[in-house]
Amino acid sequence: MAEKPDKVDQSKELAMLMEAFEQFNKASRQLEDKYAIIEAEAKKLREEVQEKNAELSKLSGLMESVLNNSNSCVIAVDESFKVLVKNPVADQLIYEIGEDIFSGMLRAYSRAGVFDHEEGGLTFRLSVGLLDTDEQRGYVYVINDITHLRHLEMEKQRDEKLKLMGEMAANIAHDIRNPLGSIELFASLLERDLQKNEPGMKLTRSIVKGVRTINSIINNILIFTKEIQLVKSEHYVADIVDDVILYMQHLMREKKIKFINRIDEEHMLRCDMELFKQVVMNLVHNAIDASSEKGEIVMDSFSEGDVSGFIVSDKGTGITKERRKKLFIPFQTTKAKGTGLGLAIVYKIVKAHEGNITVESDGSSYTRFRVELPV
Repeated sequence: MAEKPDKVDQSKELAMLMEAFEQFNKASRQLEDKYAIIEAEAKKLREEVQEKNAELSKLSGLMESVLNNSNSCVIAVDESFKVLVKNPVADQLIYEIGEDIFSGMLRAYSRAGVFDHEEGGLTFRLSVGLLDTDEQRGYVYVINDITHLRHLEMEKQRDEKLKLMGEMAANIAHDIRNPLGSIELFASLLERDLQKNEPGMKLTRSIVKGVRTINSIINNILIFTKEIQLVKSEHYVADIVDDVILYMQHLMREKKIKFINRIDEEHMLRCDMELFKQVVMNLVHNAIDASSEKGEIVMDSFSEGDVSGFIVSDKGTGITKERRKKLFIPFQTTKAKGTGLGLAIVYKIVKAHEGNITVESDGSSYTRFRVELPV
């Protein structure tokens, strides 16, 4: 007996349904496999992202540490010079020289390169780089105070110049000295022969006096050019100064100059005493020349850490900035009868003691020389 049509249809539908379930299960298994692969890839990506984040965090911390612990001023600004990043040294520099001055300094160098900038007696070296990213454009500045370095460079150049001038001066002095001795001898003999001729004797005396003046200048040149031999020992600053001031009192009395001695009785110098008397004498002599009638000269002493020394101050005419640059170079003088060797000799003696001498002046009303030696 044949099956009924409805039962045949049901069997087909059931078969189709079973096949559909099979296809669905197969697809589900494929999806599960794909999902497992995706999940493994996602896990791997998460691990890589975490690793990169850790590296970035580490790098960021390193860069922040470098920035904050750098001895240089580091600052980044945008094109309108708005600060983007800065380190503590930049904050300190802005505080010291003022925000307006600092901003003006940055704006003056809005191009890549290395520049030296002078501001308020200080010299800064600016290394400027361009900041150029997809999000930001501007400038990166690395700024260092090179004032001390500049002073050392100037001292080196000055020492080299002094050495060359010293060699030249020594040769000239020796060449002049021989005929000068003959002139003095002949003038003395002529003076003896003209004992009854008063006008002639006056002329010969003037010749002898002039020759001796020139000879004194030559002696100073030779002192300046010869190698200094030091005999160092401990001396009280007060003992050195007292001997010199006693010798120079008559010069101060002539101009009614008030001398104020603020030397500490306990402060000492390790030096060659006779040479340092020459240092004090030359500095005080310059102060007397610079002072007006009833002027004032002050001497102080100090002992600071690994240096000690003294300061000679006057309220005279001051020294201009241009003159200060050439102050310790020989034959540079504004005095009508000066040779310009006094301060050059002072400088040489101080440097022979491995010390330092500096000058401060407003160019019109005061001058202050500071001499310091290692303890």
